Amino acid sequence: MKRTNWSRPVLPLLALTVAICGIAFNAEAAKKDNHKLTLYRDIWGIPHIYANSEADAAYGLGYAQAEDRLEDVLTNVRASVGTLSEAFGDKFIEDDRMVRMMKNDTLFKEYWEKGVPPNLKALGDSFIEGVKAYMKEHPEKVPAWAPELHGWQSAAIMRRLILDWPVGTFMDDYNNRKEEPPRGSNEWAVMPERSADGVPILMTDPHLTWEGMAVFHEARLHGGDLHMSGFFVPGCPFLGLGHNNFIGWACTTGGPDTSDVYVVKLNPDNPMQYQYDGKWLDFETRKTTIPVKDKDPVEVTFLSTVHGPIIGEPDTKNGVAYAAATPYLDEPGLFEQQYKMCMAKNTDEFYQALGMNLFMEQNLLFADRDGNVQYVRTGRVPARPDGYDWDKPVDGSTSASRWLGIEPIENLVQIKNPEQGYLQNCNISPAVMTENSPMLPEKYKKYIYNTSWDKQNNRGRRALQLLAADDSITKEEAIAYTTDTGDFLAEPWKKALKEAVDKAGAEKMKDAEFAKAANDILAWDGMFDVDSVAAPVVMYWRLATQKEVDTQAIFDGKPLAEADQVKLLEGLSKALAEMKGIYGKYGVTWGDINVVGRDGRYFPAGGMRFGEGAAETGSLRVVKSREMPDQKGKFLGRAGSSTLMLMFFPKDRVESYSVVVWGNSADPKSPHYLDQAEKLYSTRQMKPTFWDKKELLENVEAEKTLTAPGA
Repeated sequence: MKRTNWSRPVLPLLALTVAICGIAFNAEAAKKDNHKLTLYRDIWGIPHIYANSEADAAYGLGYAQAEDRLEDVLTNVRASVGTLSEAFGDKFIEDDRMVRMMKNDTLFKEYWEKGVPPNLKALGDSFIEGVKAYMKEHPEKVPAWAPELHGWQSAAIMRRLILDWPVGTFMDDYNNRKEEPPRGSNEWAVMPERSADGVPILMTDPHLTWEGMAVFHEARLHGGDLHMSGFFVPGCPFLGLGHNNFIGWACTTGGPDTSDVYVVKLNPDNPMQYQYDGKWLDFETRKTTIPVKDKDPVEVTFLSTVHGPIIGEPDTKNGVAYAAATPYLDEPGLFEQQYKMCMAKNTDEFYQALGMNLFMEQNLLFADRDGNVQYVRTGRVPARPDGYDWDKPVDGSTSASRWLGIEPIENLVQIKNPEQGYLQNCNISPAVMTENSPMLPEKYKKYIYNTSWDKQNNRGRRALQLLAADDSITKEEAIAYTTDTGDFLAEPWKKALKEAVDKAGAEKMKDAEFAKAANDILAWDGMFDVDSVAAPVVMYWRLATQKEVDTQAIFDGKPLAEADQVKLLEGLSKALAEMKGIYGKYGVTWGDINVVGRDGRYFPAGGMRFGEGAAETGSLRVVKSREMPDQKGKFLGRAGSSTLMLMFFPKDRVESYSVVVWGNSADPKSPHYLDQAEKLYSTRQMKPTFWDKKELLENVEAEKTLTAPGA
């Protein structure tokens, strides 16, 4: 039998196998290389992500946010799904209950399974994978209370933040009150004709608490067609405030009335029913369990009507219950709207994105490289029937009071390219955003215009004072206005003091220390700068006199009555005595007593906000301070201007500058924990964002290559 030669084809077969495997290996390697991305850190520790696709860039952003602020990301995840109590105890039960009432714990799971566009699902999933990758690399950084992470949570987080606005609105109606919310902000824009360089300029300066969800993370991202620079909510992959390659945007609190409260009548024979159009309808019920650290879980049952969920306990004594009605309740589409905003190439496209009407109530200002400046007082606004007071609970027993739909964006308060050449909004009415503003209340429905607490304030007056007087704003002036520490009330109070000294102060001025203080105030430039000796005594003096004299007359520039002039001078004496008791002398500077920082490291800070009523004062750069418990007479900033960005829009690029109050890292050991507080915020400077890659590469501190998992 002839022997078969098995050895002959072995080498060719082996070569073929190797070739095939090599092709497969090379294809896999090429695929892997395609998902490589670079995470640069500039000299301020700001992450810049460069990737081939949007999803891969989101992976890098998730990794960078975890690297800088992991606990903030994880806390925000819990806040967004109503599990804070599980980690931090029963003080968060009400927060968790409200989040679950608004369906934030379930809405986005369903959205991720059924409704989210595939590219956005990939982007959100990839972002969370980036967070998880950092946690896997650094298990020692992961807190024991870390929640399980899922892509849909990246969409839930931003909605959780914006829910504070509609929830606040219907709670105001429920309590029948209209008070200024804790969030304030500044924004302004100028058109090319009022810019020294002939380009639009836009500034954003949200005034938020310096803790919790409101502490933004600064980053730059480039992936595919998605480019973002500015401030992100930790745990969210889309820009909150800032710019892309073509357009930038800014927000301040204030806006249309988006939510209501209906009062429904309970069935006296069955408290699980309510009256509607002459019939008794069953409440819809939904149950949830809130785990609580070190305690038994809390069982919650939500009752719901045709109008929305019941808030508070039903009033069985009076036979009524109150239903919260908000058009945001079942809407998960903010994630898509944010994406469209970030992808806009001009104000028209941005306006179309806003037309989805899923953003919270805000004064939204935006500008582009085509030279446009535009404003919309935005929000998801129900169209209401006439004949009801929508600031109070409305009769919910009849379909006659039901909403008629959603107001289209065209009906909202807005303007594009105003003839004045500038716009500003510091939580104020559209009627005073410029001199001779055409946006007057009589042109709009009351609930669309909706100015109650936000008619005018001294920040708005100061912004008008600066912008209206300057028809050729330079870059240096724009930075100075962004970080302005000037006091709008300085001149009227100086005028009142001068009149009091001249008419009733002869005896007081014989005291050398009193005379020096009075003369320091009269010579004061009105700036709450760190080196100002007059600023501290101004604060103590005004606080000592604001309830003793006619501050409205001072504000209006009218002469004070003789008795009030005496009180004004006595107030200065009291202020000097108080300061000597605290500091041992007169002559401390504003920077000696007003600081920013954390963990025992503090730096002088210009800017302020204090006082009440007509005496309330605040510079454009707001620093809301509180006396430190262990250092009498020293005030530590706790809220206000924290994430500022200034944007310029030449035809061919975007140029921007920014500053944050502390630093971009939450790690006390990081050199970027307080670097901006010390070197920028304290000195009223801003840093370039290095948006241009060439400029970035000249200012790189660190570089890391990451590989995203890909689709």
